Amino acid sequence: METGPLVLPRLTYYRLLRVPVEIDTSNCHNRPHIHRMIGTVLYHSEAVRSALFPREGLRFVNWYLHHGCNRHCSYCRVPKQKVAVMDRDQRREALGRLRRLCVKQPVISVFGGEPTLTPGLLLEAVSDAASLGYLVNVVTNGSGLSPDLIRRLGSAGLYYLAISVDCDDDTEKSDLQQALDLHKVAKRQGIIPVVNAVVTRRTSPVAMKRLVTSVINAGYLFSPLMCSPEIPGGSFSGAQPDSIPTAQQLRGIIPWLAWRKLTTGRVTSSFGYLWAMYRSGSSDSRGARLWHCSSHLRPWPGTRGRGYMTLDSDGWVGSCQEFPRSVNLLEIPETRLSVRFLDDLFIEAVRRCPGCFHNCYVMEEDIRGLRALAEMSTFIQIAAIVSANRRSSGFAPNRTAETSLP
Repeated sequence: METGPLVLPRLTYYRLLRVPVEIDTSNCHNRPHIHRMIGTVLYHSEAVRSALFPREGLRFVNWYLHHGCNRHCSYCRVPKQKVAVMDRDQRREALGRLRRLCVKQPVISVFGGEPTLTPGLLLEAVSDAASLGYLVNVVTNGSGLSPDLIRRLGSAGLYYLAISVDCDDDTEKSDLQQALDLHKVAKRQGIIPVVNAVVTRRTSPVAMKRLVTSVINAGYLFSPLMCSPEIPGGSFSGAQPDSIPTAQQLRGIIPWLAWRKLTTGRVTSSFGYLWAMYRSGSSDSRGARLWHCSSHLRPWPGTRGRGYMTLDSDGWVGSCQEFPRSVNLLEIPETRLSVRFLDDLFIEAVRRCPGCFHNCYVMEEDIRGLRALAEMSTFIQIAAIVSANRRSSGFAPNRTAETSLP
């Protein structure tokens, strides 16, 4: 914290609990900064409205930019797959087709593999997606990031940067200080700076709390990810049953994370996802209690409905990152393409899936109606970070910026 905390009243049940939330107010004396913060909130009004009142349309797209990676994480099987990569015209066509199925402010999360292994491709992808109105996230292990690349990604329109840092003894992603240093650059660009960490059976609650405290004290956001077991026929998780956290572990981590989220707003995972983690740990007497998504997409009455799908690197799409290959998006006649049309193609894979712990889907499906109000403390933190950046006109990227690398 650069200055003293600003205590904000809760808009939901936090008000009843009278829990203060710390917000970085170093620029709040500056009237233009306050105006930008208000503009940021207004900019996101459509996203908030679609969460409070879910309707037909996608809110979230996961995108395998490519499948190559320079790490060998025990819980990930993505690099084992060999999938082609679309050229730029095909990528623009695929993004445009999906965009027409989305709500007004959809999020697209670009991941791999490791997306920074191909910086030119990554810059093009971020620029093309941002130009279509997506809020663009990038998930990376940070190995290919540099201050210059982060600045170029900011100019291309990057909205959210998640750097993965785990705290297990044998992890390949352990350089927290590097992630914090890179996020200094990201935050100055108005990019939302997030550190991801996967919770496995080897994760020490003490080590996890130490990592989270370092991230929050540095002024950044933290996202816990629970190790999800391998799914038969799935494309993403390669975790064996003995990698899944135990119930005892999670009892030592999750309530503390929920309190940190409540009091700081700097834990991005929803309360619904934290609850799903808390009740899902394995034990000697039973396996993990997996979360299962809705069998249908949003427009079906009487169901809670998914609002997400996954785009594979070659243009195929599917219900999620485990099952991204139901149909080639580029081969569907545009006159037939709709959310309902895709739902019929995805439903078989959804029904045969035993469930998972992938946070993006739990959160997207869970944050709706009045539950969305419980996330206001995190939303305020995001608005404060973005409004304090150098781009005074909200999130609009600099379209004249160079997006290619030599």
